[in-house]
Amino acid sequence: MPPVKSQSLTRGAIMMVAMRWFDRLIGIASTFILARLLVPDDFGIIAMASVVVSFADIIFDIGINVALIQKKNPSQPYYNTAWTLRILQTTCVAAVLMVLAPFAAEYYKDPRVTSAVQLMALSMMMAAFENVGIVDFQKHLRFGDDIRHVMFKRLVSFSVTIILTIILQSYWGMILGALCSRLAATIRSYIVHPMRPSFSLAEVRAIFSVSQWVLVRNISAFLDQKLHIFMVGGIAKTSVTGGYTLASEISDVPGTDLLAPINRVLFPAFARAKDDLRELTSLLLRAQAIQMMVTFPTCVGFVLTAHEFVPVALGEKWVFIIPFIQVLALSNIIQSISSSANYVLTVIGQIRVLALTSWIQIGVFCVGAMLLHANLNPERIAQLRLLAIVLTFGVSYMLLMRHVPGLSVGMLARGSGRPVLGCLAMVMALPLLEAGVIAPAWVMLLLKVAVGGLVYCAVVLGLWRLAGRPDGAESYFLGKIRPAPARAAAEVK
Repeated sequence: MPPVKSQSLTRGAIMMVAMRWFDRLIGIASTFILARLLVPDDFGIIAMASVVVSFADIIFDIGINVALIQKKNPSQPYYNTAWTLRILQTTCVAAVLMVLAPFAAEYYKDPRVTSAVQLMALSMMMAAFENVGIVDFQKHLRFGDDIRHVMFKRLVSFSVTIILTIILQSYWGMILGALCSRLAATIRSYIVHPMRPSFSLAEVRAIFSVSQWVLVRNISAFLDQKLHIFMVGGIAKTSVTGGYTLASEISDVPGTDLLAPINRVLFPAFARAKDDLRELTSLLLRAQAIQMMVTFPTCVGFVLTAHEFVPVALGEKWVFIIPFIQVLALSNIIQSISSSANYVLTVIGQIRVLALTSWIQIGVFCVGAMLLHANLNPERIAQLRLLAIVLTFGVSYMLLMRHVPGLSVGMLARGSGRPVLGCLAMVMALPLLEAGVIAPAWVMLLLKVAVGGLVYCAVVLGLWRLAGRPDGAESYFLGKIRPAPARAAAEVK
C-alpha cells in the first residue's frame, strides 16, 4: 500500500508541475497578445488599480485557506466559518476600495483609476462566494480535480479577456474579463463539489489562532513585489507605469516562473530531510546547482536579447521598456537562486528569519528611495531594487549558514562557478555575433538564442569534463536526457 501512495504522490507532483507550467504558458501568451492589442497607457491603468486592490486584499487577509489545509479533520461548522469570514473579509476590502479609489486616482494623477478600482472590488466580491469545499482538492491531494478547476479558471479568463479586449479595444476588456471569469469559476465550484456552506462564526477563534502570522508574511511579500511599481506610478506617466509593469512581468519569466513549479516539488523533499541536516545540506546544494544551471543563462540571455525580443514579441511601441527588462531580469537571477535557501529555512522552522530578510530588503529599498528622492525615475527605481536584492542576498545566506551547521560559503559557491563562466562566454560571444551579422530583428533573435545556448552548453560541459565529471547539475541533466535504454545499461554496469 505505501508504494502505491508514493507513486500516486509522484504522479501528482508531476501533474502539478506540468499544470503550473501550462498555466504560466497561457499567462505569458495572454500578456503578449494583450500587449499587441493595447497601448502602454491601458496597461498603466490596470497596473495602478491592481496595486491598490492587491494591497487592500493583503491587509485583510487572515489566511483562511491555510487554516483549512492545516486543520486535520475540519468539521462542517469550521468550513462554514471559513466561508463566512472570507465573505466578510472581502466585503471589508471592497468597502475600503470604494472609499480609497478617488484618492488612488489623485495619487496616480489619472481619474480613470477610480472606476477601475471599484469594478475590480466587485470582481473580488464574486470570487469570495466560491464554494469553500474545493479546498478539499488540495487538502486530500485530489490532483486531477484541482488541476481541472485551476485550468478552467485560467482558460475562461484567457478567452473572455482576449475576446472582450478585441471588441472594446481598451483596458476595460481586461477588467471585465477578470470579472466574468471569476463569476464562472464561482458557479462551477458549486457544480464540482457537493458542499453547501452556510453563514456561521462558530469556529472563528480556532481559525484566527492558525492564521495569526499570515498578515505579516503577506505584507512583506506584497511590498517586496509591488512597492517599486507603486513608486513608479507616483512619479511617471500612466503609459510608463504600464510599460514598467509589463517589463516586471516579463522579466519574471526566465527566473522566477521557470523555477516555481520545480520548487513546489522540491519543498516536500526538503521537508522529509529536515531531521537529517547532512541530507538536507546535500539536497540544498544539489537543488541550488540545478537552479543556477537553468536560471543564469536564461536571465543573462534575456538581458542580451532584449533589444530584439521586445520589438519582435511586443511591437515597436514597447521598445522603451528594454532598460527596465534588463535590470529587472538581473534582479531575478538573485531572487531565483535564493528560493531553495528560503524553502530550507521554512522546513527547519525559521520562518521569522525569512520575514526578517524580507523586511531588511524592503528597508534597504526605502532608504535608497529616500536618499535619491530628488533624482528618482523609473529606471533608477529598478536599479535600486536590484541593489536592495543584492545586498539582502548576502544577509539571507549568512543567516542560512547560521541555522544549518556545516554549510559554508565554499560549498554554496561550488555549484555556481561553471554557470558563471558559461554566462561570461555568452556575454563575449553575442556582441561579436551582433557586430558581424546584419539581419532583421527576428532573425537576430533566433541567432542569438541558438549561439548563446551552444556557447553556454559547450563551455559548461567542457569545464565539467576537465573537472573530472563530478556529480552535480550537469550529471543530473545528462541523466534526464539520455535515452532510457542507455540509462538502464549504465545502471547494470
